Amino acid sequence: MTTIPASVLVVLPLYSLSPLVPSYSPEPAHDEERVEHTPRLHIHPTSTGMCIRQCGGDAVALTEQGAEFLTYGRNSSINGFVTLHDREVVSVIVLKIKGKMDVMISGSVPPITTKLVNESYTLWSSEKKHAPQPDYDGLSWPLPPTYDMPFSAVPGISLKSSYTVSVTITRAMSRKFRFLTKSNTISVPFIHSPRARPSRPIHHFPVFLSDVKIVPEEFRQVGWQLLPTQIHSPADRLAFVEIFGLADTIPFHVQLTGFVSSLLGFVPELEDTEKSTIVESLIRQIVFDLNGRHMTRSIVLGDAKMTPRPLGAAAVFDAHSIGMGDAAMSTQSHGQFYVASPKS
Repeated sequence: MTTIPASVLVVLPLYSLSPLVPSYSPEPAHDEERVEHTPRLHIHPTSTGMCIRQCGGDAVALTEQGAEFLTYGRNSSINGFVTLHDREVVSVIVLKIKGKMDVMISGSVPPITTKLVNESYTLWSSEKKHAPQPDYDGLSWPLPPTYDMPFSAVPGISLKSSYTVSVTITRAMSRKFRFLTKSNTISVPFIHSPRARPSRPIHHFPVFLSDVKIVPEEFRQVGWQLLPTQIHSPADRLAFVEIFGLADTIPFHVQLTGFVSSLLGFVPELEDTEKSTIVESLIRQIVFDLNGRHMTRSIVLGDAKMTPRPLGAAAVFDAHSIGMGDAAMSTQSHGQFYVASPKS
């Protein structure tokens, strides 16, 4: 007897559709909240101008730039276009980005030159009608900002870091002899200005002694014992973020503790209110390591005058401490934080 197997119907389980990707918006919804957010205190509008450089009948136009200087920050894109004359004999167009640092030390000749970046990209080639656009290759390394420190600023040392973007147009001498070529290069210096933002907003506290007890994590404290012959001392409390922009205000507070007879010397006379016994200075420190030589130079960028402030309504004069405080230094008036850039 032959047995014929009965057909078996297997019913697959039902599958539900994948949930839709949630929509994203710059502002949180009613059931959402921000975990961490650092807004910009000073909104700088995006430049909509154009920087144009011309050589002969060729021109390079770089967009999204101001009228005065060509400036690029960290992770910025170089956008623009090239206009040509006699384009029928153009064989190749190459974009180059170069950066170098020149260091000259008194008594050493010639200056020490270090290449910072030297990248080349082919924008167009007659052999390849559709040349690929420049793309990120996955490599990255830190680059110093555009900087120019002459001998007059720091005796014995001169330092300059500079960057240029150039476009080289190569043409055949004639349509018949294309192996004979000539080139036209248009170079444009630009400012490399990498900037960092603090991990959180900068808070300004009008009443220091009460605020530091409420939010002590917003301040960085440095203790220092003053000796009789010592002149300089660091700030006692500084804003914790320690990263400030050009238009930010740097708040700090100095508190001195000691005998009343010693502290009286820090209180200015009533008739001489313009004189300050404690001055805070903002200093740029430059460290060189060249051929085994370690050198350090400091440049004073600005000063802030400290004014005495009582400890509080309940404080008495013989409390053996006096607050010099909540002085603020504005970096906006000191353009040398990002030193003068090369003229276009």
